[in-house]
Amino acid sequence: MPDLAKAADEAARQQAAWAVGSSLFWRGRFSDARKWLPDSAEGQTCRGWALALRGEREAALALPRNAMLHFFLDDPPACLRWLATHPDSSKTAHAELLRYWAQTCLGEQPDETAAQTALATLRREAPCDEARGLAIYAEAAFRRQPLYALPHLDHALDLFTRFGLHYLEARLLDRKSQALAAAGLLDEARRFQRAAAQARRHQGL
Repeated sequence: MPDLAKAADEAARQQAAWAVGSSLFWRGRFSDARKWLPDSAEGQTCRGWALALRGEREAALALPRNAMLHFFLDDPPACLRWLATHPDSSKTAHAELLRYWAQTCLGEQPDETAAQTALATLRREAPCDEARGLAIYAEAAFRRQPLYALPHLDHALDLFTRFGLHYLEARLLDRKSQALAAAGLLDEARRFQRAAAQARRHQGL
């Protein structure tokens, strides 16, 4: 795609580079994705993801972003603030799950019915998006009770593998290792800890 854009203007070349970089990111190949990131990205959301991918966490957090980036950067308060100030965007299924995650992390009482309805919506309408939604839910479940999270982590990891989405794989494997350790299954916990380390190497972290 970038080769096809060489004869185009600068904006088209940047869009092509961003398309390649973001595709590599979703596949969990962070170090490869960084090589394709343009020096500047159009829109606050793209710039936020680009800065986060370069490891510039504070700069990314300083931008108006979307709530999924808050999840990626593990910033529940910012996630809730964004959802509160973007009422139209906050009505989507993913937004409900992000709200559920952020409230759980902050010790608030989340709406379980709304979260389950959101998961059912994604399962019915967009199975690929269900993988991302279930990862959010599994992370929230882990924050609430690690043992309770195990089946949700397994399901999320299965869906991520099925759809080739690996950008949260190391995080999910880490959570599964910790949940297994909490259950006293130390050998299995160590196995998943090694798998998480391998995933981080693949991501270039």
